[in-house]
Amino acid sequence: MKFQVKIKRIDWIDQDTKEAEVFFRVGNSDYWAFSSPFNFAEGSISNIEIDFLESEDVSFESFFSDNRDKEMKIVPFGDNRTSYHCYGRIINVNPIIVDCGDMQFEHGEFTHDEKVIGEYVYFVISRLEILSI
Repeated sequence: MKFQVKIKRIDWIDQDTKEAEVFFRVGNSDYWAFSSPFNFAEGSISNIEIDFLESEDVSFESFFSDNRDKEMKIVPFGDNRTSYHCYGRIINVNPIIVDCGDMQFEHGEFTHDEKVIGEYVYFVISRLEILSI
């Protein structure tokens, strides 16, 4: 998904290969994400695309049942600052798009059944990634 964000901080992993962890603001919230190749400047307003590596620890059943409170939020997870618990609502199929409040995530095409639109879901991002566009 595409967003306009403010780049707040850059922590280099490897300047030669242009890999960094980037602290950015989208909406009213701040997030960390991995970026490679890196093409941002601190303080800049940047157009980005969001991608992520999903944790395989959440089962298909948990995806549909572990958001009992019908929340739409993104919460840091564990020691890795680019990992998040995501609670959201399916707003589209073909592809599946999950609205988690500050961000919407494309979640593949595991169903074409429009009955899932409006369902509240839960998943874990093991690494949030941003790319400049």
